[in-house]
Amino acid sequence: MKCCANCFDDQELTGFIISNATESGDCDYCGSKNIEILDPREFEEKFLQLVQIYDMVDDSLYENIEPSVLHEKLQDRWGIFRESLDKSTIGTLLKAILADVYSDDDPLYSSPIELKTVLFGVGDADILEKEWDQFAEEIKSINRYFLGQSIDLELLKDLFRIHTKVYSEGKLFYRGRISDRHGFGLDEMGKPPAKNSVSGRANPIGIPYLYVSTNKETVIYESRATYLDFISIAEFRLKENLKVVRLRQIENLSPFALEDNLEDYLKYQKYLKRLEMELSQPLRRHDQKLEYLPTQYLCEYVKSLGYDAIEYGSSLHEGGINLAIFNDEKLEGRKVEVHEVVSVNLDTKIVG
Repeated sequence: MKCCANCFDDQELTGFIISNATESGDCDYCGSKNIEILDPREFEEKFLQLVQIYDMVDDSLYENIEPSVLHEKLQDRWGIFRESLDKSTIGTLLKAILADVYSDDDPLYSSPIELKTVLFGVGDADILEKEWDQFAEEIKSINRYFLGQSIDLELLKDLFRIHTKVYSEGKLFYRGRISDRHGFGLDEMGKPPAKNSVSGRANPIGIPYLYVSTNKETVIYESRATYLDFISIAEFRLKENLKVVRLRQIENLSPFALEDNLEDYLKYQKYLKRLEMELSQPLRRHDQKLEYLPTQYLCEYVKSLGYDAIEYGSSLHEGGINLAIFNDEKLEGRKVEVHEVVSVNLDTKIVG
């Protein structure tokens, strides 16, 4: 029996099929017709690494644990298989993938399981979060340059390797500035001069970075423009590849992209999500610029490791992607368009 790319929602697996399939036909699992197909056992090595981070659960030994059988647990946590496949078909496909290692009646398929990191209560991420809080308080209000409470930079260096991505030459980015209807010239849309540079979420005062987004809509939200404002939006193109630390959607990485780093990813995921939140959170009008000191320190460390930029999610535009680019010489400005804000919808909530 053969499977196809339409059986999966994981990009690593669908890409693997596209790259390695040598025949076309009808899929035995999702029913797709005349499509590239592959023997499920080709995925064995990938799935074995994933299965090994789980363990069987004795309900009587654990409280507040909600285990389930393997194919359900994998789908709930990672969303590997196409949602249109029913649970029975997913279970059958998983057994086919692991057929050379586990028999169909192996307890692995029928016993409740859970991640080992959940079962054994790995607390390193909680400890690191506390260290971050202590570090953030010290750099903001006690010591600025000679810190007594630092963060584990070597660990971060290793974790950043897991979360490295590369934007290829030719990729387009956008930057916006509120302007008048005549807009700014292209030469005014880069990073500000050092003498005019103020503190940002990533850059210290006097050390400007180029803040960009991957689409125009995010730029408009990030500019905090209001009704009838004009926004100059510049388009930038990469002249060469851009090496980036990705601190965005930490929980949505494919387990098959992480390979031998999968356990470390799970172990420190909570800590990385905290750093993601710190970087994405915008300052309110009355907040102090000191609030940016911890993330400025973090970004300076990323820059010192040779990365070109750090990527983070937009808290103002759901799904939006922002980058603070340290090495803006890799981009060239192409054009500027002036947009007028013709409507604004503001949602509110009652607080405290």
